[in-house]
Amino acid sequence: MSVIILTLQIKSYHPYYINRFVACVKERLTPYISFEEKQIFLPKKITRFTVLRSPHVDKKSREQFERRIHKRVIQWVIPNIQQNTQFPLYYFIRILSNLAVGVQLKITYSLKNK
Repeated sequence: MSVIILTLQIKSYHPYYINRFVACVKERLTPYISFEEKQIFLPKKITRFTVLRSPHVDKKSREQFERRIHKRVIQWVIPNIQQNTQFPLYYFIRILSNLAVGVQLKITYSLKNK
């Protein structure tokens, strides 16, 4: 019996897009494949930077900006899958990723004998 562990690392500037992506993938994969899901929430990365408003006249006037990157790791354990369905899974998830979500995909195969 073969088991595939599908690990997705998802990054986005807003958590709404991550939730929407995960719900869409689960909705599309559930009729075809049964899987166990495990979500790991990673800490968000906050980047702050300061910009001068006017470099000539008023040096003390500054604007501050910040960018937050939300991250999540999702593991799906898919039992009893044939080798020919591994590539459609990869292409399916690549097609679903849009510009608002960055996806890194890692597929691990393991064979378990009963």
